[in-house]
Amino acid sequence: MKLKVLGSSSKGNCYILENESQALIIEAGISLGEVKKAINFKTNKVVGAIVTHRHGDHSAHVASYLKAGITILALEDVFIAHNLEPQGSFRCVIEGEGKGYILGGFKIIPFGVVHDVPCVGFLIEHSDMGKMVFLTDTMMCEYTFSGLNHLLIEANYCDEILEKNIEAGYMDRAFKDRLLQTHMSLETAKTILRSNDLSAVRNIVLIHLSDGNSDERMFVSEVETLTGKSVVAAKSKLEIEVGNSIY
Repeated sequence: MKLKVLGSSSKGNCYILENESQALIIEAGISLGEVKKAINFKTNKVVGAIVTHRHGDHSAHVASYLKAGITILALEDVFIAHNLEPQGSFRCVIEGEGKGYILGGFKIIPFGVVHDVPCVGFLIEHSDMGKMVFLTDTMMCEYTFSGLNHLLIEANYCDEILEKNIEAGYMDRAFKDRLLQTHMSLETAKTILRSNDLSAVRNIVLIHLSDGNSDERMFVSEVETLTGKSVVAAKSKLEIEVGNSIY
């Protein structure tokens, strides 16, 4: 199984989990054309797309995915925000926490997170990959997970860098207030990592880093030091193997 990153920023978010026969799209913030290129135009491999919330950098292309016959698993709020009826072909509405959904060989369990609009994270499982948590656009996570093999976790900003940018006049302090309530800092991400059993984890991917309020090298270094695991920061065109073993 490969993880392909098409985008991981406020400009657009999209990731693909792909093996020889199936592909699962995570987030619809990148155009269908770019998705097709990433899977070598083998659109028959796509078993569906899962979307965390309605903001455009995560869901802007939901309508075009649906039109192409791709099943979308998302909150009802996502379909309504894009003027789409929740009921209809290829639309699967998340009905509540703890309920599992099957898309091809992928088992997906949504769980609630804290953002300024309704939003979820995903626990994703596949026999070729093991268990992966996808966690973005939230200030925190109240859940812990067992048996994880991979984590895609937001590390959007660093408090110290953010404060320096405000003092330098690069951004308004009101922006900080919103950020603290809607996105995950590096320290919060590290707290979550400490709270989970990482013994079987093979990959940690830091996602949705802020262009101005993060430091990729520092973030990766600190999480590597904390966890002793392989850590990378997501960026466009990144591809990594995501198997189900640490060996």
